[in-house]
Amino acid sequence: MKIDVFLKTIKEFPKPFYKLVDFEKIFHQNKITIQKSIERLIRVGVVDRLIKDVYILTDKSVDLTSIASALYQPSYLSFESVLFKHGIINQPPFGATFATARRSKKLDLSNGEFWFSQIKPALWWGFELQDGIYAAVPEKAIVDMLYLRSLGQRLFDTDEWYLKSVDKKLLKSYLQKARIPWAKFDLV
Repeated sequence: MKIDVFLKTIKEFPKPFYKLVDFEKIFHQNKITIQKSIERLIRVGVVDRLIKDVYILTDKSVDLTSIASALYQPSYLSFESVLFKHGIINQPPFGATFATARRSKKLDLSNGEFWFSQIKPALWWGFELQDGIYAAVPEKAIVDMLYLRSLGQRLFDTDEWYLKSVDKKLLKSYLQKARIPWAKFDLV
């Protein structure tokens, strides 16, 4: 496939990322032919591989967090990512952290790490659409962190959390809804 033909055709189907199957449908070619074409396009710097069978165009700026969220659904941004964003913790996470209803998983996309931690279905609430991605409200991110701590999946000291901006009444109701004994953590 010629680069100019590829670029002209792909512009008709703008997406933040493409799966191999997308290329098969767009170009009406079989998987093997598409794979060979994509390998050539990677070598010349037109396409980058994020993970197996997922690609981005190199001339586009992409939001890897949005892509990670779209690749592993259902999920929402939570835990350390939300706590750091809202100033509750002062150390940034090594990558974006998501809650998911699926199995826990780590995705390495380009230069980013994305961690998906499974939560029980009874905790699937307390998030909203923000900038095109679902994210927990700060009080729910606290609940999610405490849930993982109760499972031994996170180790942290809540004494270092800065809770001035947190709605304490909402946090207390969320902790009760999640059946997490709030007094034990001395948060509210």
